[in-house]
Formats: sequence, C-alpha cells, structure tokens
Amino acid sequence: MKKSVLILFLLGLFINKSFSQPYIDVLSFNCQSFSSTYKENPKWKNKTDDYFLNFFLPKPFKNGNVLMVRLNSEMLSSTITPDSSYTSKLYNVSLPVGFQFLSKNKKWKTVIMGIPKIASDLKDVIDKHDYQYGAILLENYEYTENLKIKAGFYYNREAFGNFFMPLIGIDWKATDRIKLYGIMPSNYKIEYALKKNKLYAGLNFKSFTRSFRLSKTQNFDYVRYNEIILKVFMDYFVYKKVLLFGELGYSLGKSPLQFTYTTKIETSRNPVFTPLKNYPVINIGVAYRIRLDMENQE
Repeated sequence: MKKSVLILFLLGLFINKSFSQPYIDVLSFNCQSFSSTYKENPKWKNKTDDYFLNFFLPKPFKNGNVLMVRLNSEMLSSTITPDSSYTSKLYNVSLPVGFQFLSKNKKWKTVIMGIPKIASDLKDVIDKHDYQYGAILLENYEYTENLKIKAGFYYNREAFGNFFMPLIGIDWKATDRIKLYGIMPSNYKIEYALKKNKLYAGLNFKSFTRSFRLSKTQNFDYVRYNEIILKVFMDYFVYKKVLLFGELGYSLGKSPLQFTYTTKIETSRNPVFTPLKNYPVINIGVAYRIRLDMENQE
C-alpha cells in the first residue's frame, strides 16, 4: 500500500512540474447541475445533470519525457420537468493518449496528444458516425520558476464538422497564497489558499464545446453544447489527498441544442434540446488530488 502511494506521489510530482500546474487529479468524479425555463415556452422547465468520471495515469522516463494516458467519461441527462417522459441522455467516452518531450535545457516542453472519442445517445449500434478524433499540440516555456507560458492548438472532428481552437496560458505564482493557472479559452483559475494544504478558493472560467451524435429515431441529428461558465470554487481536503470540491457559477454560453445532420440548422425535433434562458450552475465532486506545493512541505 505504501509503495503504491509513493508511486502516485512521484508521478504526480513529476507531472505537476511538467505542466506547471499546482496539482494533478489522478481520479475524480463530479456532477454539474442546472435548471432553467425555455426561451420559446417559459411554462416548461429543463433540469440537466452532467456527470463526469476521469482517470489520469502518467509514465515518466529518465530523460524527462512522459507518456500520458487519460480516461474521460461523461453522461448528460436532460429532462423537461415535471413531465419526465421527455428525458434524453447523452454519453461520451474518450481515451486521450499523448507524450511530453522535455528539451535539453529543461526550459521547453512539447505535448502532443491524440484523442479518440465516442459521443452519442448510444441508442443504436455504435458505428463510424459515433466516433470523433481530436488532437492537442501544446508548447510550454518556463520563463522563471514562478512564471510559465503555454501556447498551442486543439482540434476535434465534431458531429458538426471540424473544430479548431487556439490555446494560450500563463501560470503565475503571484504570491505564496495566490496562483493563476490554466489554458484559455478552455479553463483558467485564480486560486487563493485560505488555509495551506487544506482549503482553497477562487474564480474559474470554463469554456467547453462538444457534440453528440443522435440515433435513427432522431434522424441522426446531433446535439451541440457550447458551455461557457464563470464560477467561484472551493476545494477542501477532508483527508490527506482526498478532496471535496464545490463550484457555483452562471452560464454565459448556450444550452445543449439539437441540429439537423444534413443542413446543420437548429431543430426542435426533440423538445428537450431547445434554447434555454441563461442559468445558474452548481457543481460538486470528489477527487484524489496531489498538490505539488503540499508535497514540497512534507
């Protein structure tokens, strides 16, 4: 048992140095929920629960390079309330696999990652239309010990077509308690240590575009979700590396919307996936988290 914990510690420590982020979640589970009325029919209300389960396993080598394997899964359940007969569930499972290359001067790190994914309602037999393929290229430069710069791009073959997104990030340890880190426009945090090694809080911006292929009963349409959320968060270590976290935010983007496959025009064929008014969001979860700043003090 002690040996396995030590291995996780070493891997986590190494990866944190590589990505200049103050922590790594080896395993995490969370549920994000929101409720809102429909724009075209305010008498109807939508309740959506979004479940995520993620696992990360890095394999460092002596030369500083790292093999990275992730398993990410999501189940999105949307219901028109109080009539639960209008319920739709969407699923995606991805297996990002990549490699990080460390330069000889240890200032530069290059991350290349392929992302195979299945994203659909899983009501039909899985075929080629349910598969999506993506990639990430990210360059990391360590300007100083407290300042790291990142830039690159993300690509995914979504149900609606090719999706490209430029990436840029600055990880900055402003003070002993204040840290800024992440990659824009996907995810960025401003973190304050209320109690070091125990309680953290701050602001988090999240932007996540994804799509799901629907079944034959929905004419093979797709759902596109342009998620943009600004939220406050709190992280609390209840026991050693076991973390409970909570977030409260507000949606700035668009709710999950259904489009026709051929014309890519928004459709109300499934009344669940029609435009909603902007809404508050709550997210709670648990993680096995390894913090670099915590490990340095042990």
